[in-house]
Amino acid sequence: MNNTFGEQLYFIFFHKWKYLWAILQSKFDNSLIVNKVNKVVFVAREKDKEWIFGAKVRRLSRYSKLKSSVYYNDKLRGLPDADGYFYIYQNYFCRCIRSKPSILNKKNIVMFTHPNWDKKYSKTHVVWCLNKADYIICLNSEIKTYLTQIGVKPELLKVLHIGTSADFFYNHERKNGDIGFCSSFHIRKNPKLIYDLVKNMPERTFHLIGQNWDNYEGFQDIKKLPNFIYHKDIPYNQYPEMYSKIDVFVSPSILEGGPVPVLEAMMSNCVPVASRTGYCTDLINHGENGFLFDVDAEYKDVVPLIEKAFCLDTNVRQTVMPYTWENCAKTIDALFLDK
Repeated sequence: MNNTFGEQLYFIFFHKWKYLWAILQSKFDNSLIVNKVNKVVFVAREKDKEWIFGAKVRRLSRYSKLKSSVYYNDKLRGLPDADGYFYIYQNYFCRCIRSKPSILNKKNIVMFTHPNWDKKYSKTHVVWCLNKADYIICLNSEIKTYLTQIGVKPELLKVLHIGTSADFFYNHERKNGDIGFCSSFHIRKNPKLIYDLVKNMPERTFHLIGQNWDNYEGFQDIKKLPNFIYHKDIPYNQYPEMYSKIDVFVSPSILEGGPVPVLEAMMSNCVPVASRTGYCTDLINHGENGFLFDVDAEYKDVVPLIEKAFCLDTNVRQTVMPYTWENCAKTIDALFLDK
């Protein structure tokens, strides 16, 4: 593991002791992992229900051929008994090891979205937990390389571009001329570039689908722009209708695992203009079904790509048809059944 000695000592004294009881309990637990997984639980928080994480676990569970269910709990306690568990976010697995130690004797698959280290879930802490899993889903090849470099066992890592629904997100004819963004607020979502694009393309209408953007100190300046519309906290079942209003979808993020909205927009036949992060470089062939720009690009670099996107006549939806929930669930089922 490429961690300094000091980092390892910090983890032992400030984190690992929290797991000692869980490890001891799992060692004396008689419920050993079964050879064949039948019952699987997809784990998320209650607050995820109406957001992307909630949609992911519901759809993966729906299309699984195993006996599956979804469990929501904000404190990630009281997990039902099962043969295997799928965690939609890496920190959830860390928490569940402590709240239900018997999961260490089961089959555990963890989705790693993107690096998000803090004092509670440090890099050393999360890597130690991930190495207790059976498989870790990496949303793109860059994440797989990164996790290997920081000490996650390579044999645990599987690249899977998480899917979307070809039925839920429907094809639409591009004719509105509007531009869209979709995300909750984080600095890594590059709010300055969003502001600069809206301000410098006054002839275009911009839609932002998301939540928590009022927490951004510069958001009042964006809201004042006459060509900007904020769709705050709309239910996920309204997303397809929102994408049908958009011809070009811009993803300006500095760091991503996905981002999921890019795939959703492409399935809705929006032309993506996205930063080179996450799985965007895997999904988008520059100039063919969308356009890519560097994560440090300025609005002057991105505006010409947006204008080119309006001229693209490609059926973008057809280029992402392999990335469905059905195919993702099939792959995850195979991992659960792998001995």
